[in-house]
Amino acid sequence: QGSGRGAAKLTRMSGKQEWAKKCANVLKAVKQHKHGWIFSEPVDPIKLQIPDYFDVIQRPMDLGTIKHNMDNNTITTPEQFKEDMQTTFANAMKYNPSNHDVHIMAKVLMELFHSKWDPQENAIMEKWRMETTGGGG
Repeated sequence: QGSGRGAAKLTRMSGKQEWAKKCANVLKAVKQHKHGWIFSEPVDPIKLQIPDYFDVIQRPMDLGTIKHNMDNNTITTPEQFKEDMQTTFANAMKYNPSNHDVHIMAKVLMELFHSKWDPQENAIMEKWRMETTGGGG
């Protein structure tokens, strides 16, 4: 005795999934902040004359790389997105002393990220689960 309820529920696969769009909107808001440009590309230790950067920072990350990884689907979960965003700013705060401009700007952007991410994290995670499992309910 099957009632067909929910059986025909299909996830639209055209374009970006909803969770990825929401992540992209958070990324865009952070990139557009007046300090966003500083974190928009990988750190160049030679250009910046900080040869010990890769000794201190084991997992470099930046907003441009995150955008690239979102665009080519290298980031496959909201958790990965969140981790990469936090790593971007945590690296800058780890490498630079707390009174350094870059440390202060990273802290501001980390707070901005959380102000945009935290209120919708549960909804984004739920969308990801629904889209990943095809709605399985």
